[in-house]
Amino acid sequence: MKIHETAFIHPAATAMGMLEMGPYSSLWPGAVARADLNEIKLGEGVNIQDNTTLHTDSTGSLRIDDYTLVGHNAMLHGCKIGKGCLIGIGAVILDEAEIGDGAMILAGCMIRGGKKIPPRAMVIPKNGDIVIYDKKAKPEMSVAGCLEYIQLAKRFQENIFRPFTKEEEQAFVQEAKAIIARLGI
Repeated sequence: MKIHETAFIHPAATAMGMLEMGPYSSLWPGAVARADLNEIKLGEGVNIQDNTTLHTDSTGSLRIDDYTLVGHNAMLHGCKIGKGCLIGIGAVILDEAEIGDGAMILAGCMIRGGKKIPPRAMVIPKNGDIVIYDKKAKPEMSVAGCLEYIQLAKRFQENIFRPFTKEEEQAFVQEAKAIIARLGI
């Protein structure tokens, strides 16, 4: 494993194998990053929320680029996720799928193997399938969520538990806009 010194792995998360975690990335309770068959790479500021599973097979790796938020109970297998994305609660993304920079995959979506989602698309589930809305995503919200999780990791290590203030939330959004510009999303 190659874990950046600022990355955070919650004591109740499982991390193993050929896992690489970039600066300020995090794994939360119940999350499993099982890189036993191939590489799993998390970029800067990526958060993998509670009970999410990351895995691969022998033929393909899994990559999640900078400032992407992966919601609770998601399942990502051998796919590529761009920068500044949201992967919603309970979403499933399968082998060789590619999610473009700034896209939002909303809760409950199933992205089948090999599917390509364009940058900044918003994807919603509908009757067992998905509907893709081009250029409707709001990556500043996804990146702001990543900034919150960076602070949550610091708070956890200091045993601080309290809501963020409105001012803190506004600061996350402002910083997110600067990050989006820097990343070219």
